Amino acid sequence: MHITRMDQLGPEIRKARKALGLSQTDLALATGLSVKFLSQLETGKADNPGFANILDITRALGGQVMLDWSDMSSEPDPGQTDGDRA
Repeated sequence: MHITRMDQLGPEIRKARKALGLSQTDLALATGLSVKFLSQLETGKADNPGFANILDITRALGGQVMLDWSDMSSEPDPGQTDGDRA
């Protein structure tokens, strides 16, 4: 799966899960996450799924996570303080 926007995440997870013949319960057992959370994620209702959870799901589905920062702005986040910058 190739995801470039967060709104693509849930539907792509659902598509990958179903392609493997897994239920949400199967994926929940493989990741330690709740069925409720997975359902919310797949339907776009999970506000902040967390990177560790995405890694766990991706591993359980046999995928990889590759980060491409080339589209990221070099401008600092307006809410970021000097102490937050690396």
